[in-house]
Amino acid sequence: MISLPDVNVLLALVWSCHPHHEVAHEWFGREAASGWATCLFTQTAFLRLSLNPQVVHVAIDCPAAVRLISGLVDHRTHHFVDAAPALVGTSFQELVSKIVGYRQVSDATLLYIARSHGLKLVTSDQTVTAICPWEQNLRILSP
Repeated sequence: MISLPDVNVLLALVWSCHPHHEVAHEWFGREAASGWATCLFTQTAFLRLSLNPQVVHVAIDCPAAVRLISGLVDHRTHHFVDAAPALVGTSFQELVSKIVGYRQVSDATLLYIARSHGLKLVTSDQTVTAICPWEQNLRILSP
């Protein structure tokens, strides 16, 4: 199954200051050959956070951040997920009752994108398991 790394996994792949840098590289080394994906949501989140010096511990401009994400997606097994499924009247409803706060909306969105496209969301965020009804579409990276 093709993996959809969340923004924190993408950040960890690029930024050595990220606490999960080694874990992300170990995962990527084992799994990237099977295929991995990004979407507009993960790419723009990567840009937003890479432009925040409090997150990446260095100040860079947007062209530099775009070059970083471009370097990632140039990988030979990368896929871009360009179709965003509608939320209303779909299997997103299986997540709605599990979302108890605004911080879970991004995770739910990525889970839903993964489920809709037959992907596996890859994250280091253990709390995602609380809202995930689809175990086959989730992989938690542990340090």
